[in-house]
Amino acid sequence: MEIWIVVISLWLSTWLMAVSRTYSLIMYMIGDYEGGKLIKDYKNTHAVIYGVSMIFIAPVIWQICFFEEPRRNFVLSYVKAIVRNKT
Repeated sequence: MEIWIVVISLWLSTWLMAVSRTYSLIMYMIGDYEGGKLIKDYKNTHAVIYGVSMIFIAPVIWQICFFEEPRRNFVLSYVKAIVRNKT
């Protein structure tokens, strides 16, 4: 088996797990803040941008796929950066 097939499949599965485990929480938390109104209005655009950007950082943040604490920290930091408010 070629090594690139394994690398690409691990990369894509990590990306899929990271997006599926964080996106719904992020959208739920953003809805509670006034600063998240723009994201809620353009949620399809946000989903595409979020998905594409996660492709590039998925191998680095693989911990959010398997562990609860890194996932919670990632989601809280992301929401705080988007709404520019204390969470």
